[in-house]
Amino acid sequence: MARKKVFEKPLLFGHRGDSAHHTENTLTAFEACIEAKIDGIELDVQLCKSGQLVVFHDSTLSRLCGIDRRVDEMTLDELKEVRLPGDEQIPTLSEVFSTIGSHLVYDLELKSRSLSSTGLEAATLALIEEHQLSKNCYVSSFNPTLVWRFQRLGRRAIPTAVIYSHSTEVPRPLRKGQGQYVVRPTFLKPEHSQAFAALKGRRQVLTWTVDDPQEAKALLDAGVMGIISNNPRELLPLFRG
Repeated sequence: MARKKVFEKPLLFGHRGDSAHHTENTLTAFEACIEAKIDGIELDVQLCKSGQLVVFHDSTLSRLCGIDRRVDEMTLDELKEVRLPGDEQIPTLSEVFSTIGSHLVYDLELKSRSLSSTGLEAATLALIEEHQLSKNCYVSSFNPTLVWRFQRLGRRAIPTAVIYSHSTEVPRPLRKGQGQYVVRPTFLKPEHSQAFAALKGRRQVLTWTVDDPQEAKALLDAGVMGIISNNPRELLPLFRG
């Protein structure tokens, strides 16, 4: 039996919002995707020290802010004092949901290397349900045990994906998508260089990060269910033709 499609048609996502033109993972970058009529946004979710869900990619503030401190060792009040490029603030997931609402589809990438629960999965599910956005969200992670825990909490009502890439930052056993055998994700989320191989397995595939229109067209022709791009405006004509 064929798996039910997650999306009725291929969708275009802004990687951390419209990150080619705005500071990544900010309300401005996400609102720009609404203005450009992009289908969805990919955003990174992690817990801060005081227990709130914040939207930030890295484990530390070094790259974007020049501050050598870990996000999970700072309270929300401390994080709100930090200024990102463009005088932006680090948003909470609740702020994103309140601002964007149901205007976009959300790829919520959960960030945690822990093999035991930190409460990230339960907090994410609770916030999705509080804002009544279950039909707009799916959850993805490089960490297959995190995906498994979320599935158990959400009874698989919200689609899930295992992310993978050849990056040395990814544990070697998980670099070719082996996490899909630990859990049964709804679809796969490989780096673009691995997308064609994933499609041969007859799995639904959402790929990242693709900024070249020719590569994007080839991937769409091959059957990917969606593409995540730093510059989604550049690829938009391929999805509206």
